[in-house]
Amino acid sequence: MSRDFDILQFELGQAEFKTLSGRQRHQIVGCMHAHNELSVLNRILMFSLNDVGEGELHDAAHGVQMWCIMQVLAGKLIETWTMFEGRVLKAYPEDPVLAALSKSERENLDWLKDYFKVKQNPLRIIRDKTGFHYDKLNLDEASAELVSPESRIYLAQHPANASYYAGSALVFRSVFAMIGSDPAKDRREWVKAGIDKTFVDIEQVNWRLHDVLYGIIGALLASAFGKPLDDIERTRISVKDARKASQIALPMFIDIGGDDDVGPAPNAGGKA
Repeated sequence: MSRDFDILQFELGQAEFKTLSGRQRHQIVGCMHAHNELSVLNRILMFSLNDVGEGELHDAAHGVQMWCIMQVLAGKLIETWTMFEGRVLKAYPEDPVLAALSKSERENLDWLKDYFKVKQNPLRIIRDKTGFHYDKLNLDEASAELVSPESRIYLAQHPANASYYAGSALVFRSVFAMIGSDPAKDRREWVKAGIDKTFVDIEQVNWRLHDVLYGIIGALLASAFGKPLDDIERTRISVKDARKASQIALPMFIDIGGDDDVGPAPNAGGKA
């Protein structure tokens, strides 16, 4: 199924931009840029969740692809919050732009404050130990439990199609076990619990952070134009046949180095 909807186009020109203070300019640009990054990464993550094939090779490539996108999104969520803290929340007295948030947006902001007070939350663990490798992992227990097919390595003539499944499996088995650790449960259950908790947290932080950014951007736009958004001149653009995220998937393997490719391939010796 596909759906039609409208997009409203506004023009933020030089005159409007100049009405904002230097602080407000940094706020609106930072929030808009972060919102765009999160939207793109969210779409890619949703696409990566959809299967495009069957078999152990597909499952391994699918898992590595999904994990990699998830860890980049987790890191971007944390960096977005860090930016938001610095540009909006650290003002004293409280930044006036926060007064424009709706009740639900304010509740989401309070939830985010509480969440990020916990330094060892799942997103930070994913960011530090898998996305940016800030901390080394203890791989002893994870390697002792590593069995086929997680222990496999898949090589291709072109490195873009290679998949070192064992490497990612060891990293994420260790990290998810750390996140889902529970003395009342068997260690084998920790990984599944860690996966579930991580995706719940990503979903919650994602939605709430988007909602707060949307409210802040709307308030700053109203300040720039000097009037509510409903009163600003806009152009209505119709989007036709927008597809559901479940209908779109990322390929696991690609043909590299063919005649249709632009630019040199990393491995000019062959493709596949």
